[in-house]
Amino acid sequence: MRRPPALPRPWYRGRPAGAALLLSAAVLAASCDRGGGPTTAEQVAGAVGEQIDRAHRERTLDRLEQLRTALTRYAIDHDGAVPEGSSLGSISAELSPRYLPMVPAEDGWGNTMSYASDGRSYSIVSAGADGISGSADDIALRDGAVSQGS
Repeated sequence: MRRPPALPRPWYRGRPAGAALLLSAAVLAASCDRGGGPTTAEQVAGAVGEQIDRAHRERTLDRLEQLRTALTRYAIDHDGAVPEGSSLGSISAELSPRYLPMVPAEDGWGNTMSYASDGRSYSIVSAGADGISGSADDIALRDGAVSQGS
């Protein structure tokens, strides 16, 4: 007996973030009040912007987690020491490929993350959405612990 042909892939398959943005925009547009508040377009733009920012933040946290894991594994193999350096580029050769296939140097927003280590402790900082170090939206990984703000 012959099998029926496979169904075509849905247009959103493999693009869940984009599909979620479109669905959110459609739901928001359908439920908007026509009062004196923001227009539907402004509300949709605000919702889409928030979701994009959330996706950038999650990508940054994922990259920090990859780096935390690699640095922890490195420290186990080197009697508790972490690579000394002043940038992720300067320690890339020590971590890649053994502990991490490729060392991510940029955060989710495309900004270069800073790295500093004296060999005993380390700090990796993303400047956050505004791209300005030392502001309230910074995301930092210090000796394995993630924190928000400067």
